[in-house]
Amino acid sequence: MKLTDSFYYEETRGQCGRKLLREIGEHRRTKIRFYAYESWPKPALISYWTIKTVWWSKTKCQIIEQLGHRTSLTKGHMKCLGNGRLEITGQFQRQIDSCFRLVLSSQVTDDDVSDRYILSGDLELGDTKDTMQQSHFAVVKFEQKLPSEHKHTINDYYMKARRLFLLGCV
Repeated sequence: MKLTDSFYYEETRGQCGRKLLREIGEHRRTKIRFYAYESWPKPALISYWTIKTVWWSKTKCQIIEQLGHRTSLTKGHMKCLGNGRLEITGQFQRQIDSCFRLVLSSQVTDDDVSDRYILSGDLELGDTKDTMQQSHFAVVKFEQKLPSEHKHTINDYYMKARRLFLLGCV
């Protein structure tokens, strides 16, 4: 998929969120940013999550939560809800707000498109599955990485030296 702003967003709008997570992530990893709702009564320490999809399953994923300088890791379950919506559920190994439910949708608004968001949704946290509350607004932003022209690796220097040694030319 090539990004040509509105064309790309028109093509991805309404697609399955699971499919988009697999396509846009680098090495099957996708960063999800969180913004706390004003009604959330607790300090909002969550910076971002990284969702890592696995090659052997459509429904399993790994969630890496970055809380300031602390990192937590857990397994999640992905489920397509239809109409471009994806639900990710799971549980962290902690006492407070251990259960989570993340619902992402590819039905983004025009404002989201102008902010370069591909998926948007809500994060619900709670101590149990029955006591979850909406806590954060979640977005997946499209970050197109441009290849750097002056990036040299050790392998490049090795190949250049090898050609010089073997062939006498560069």
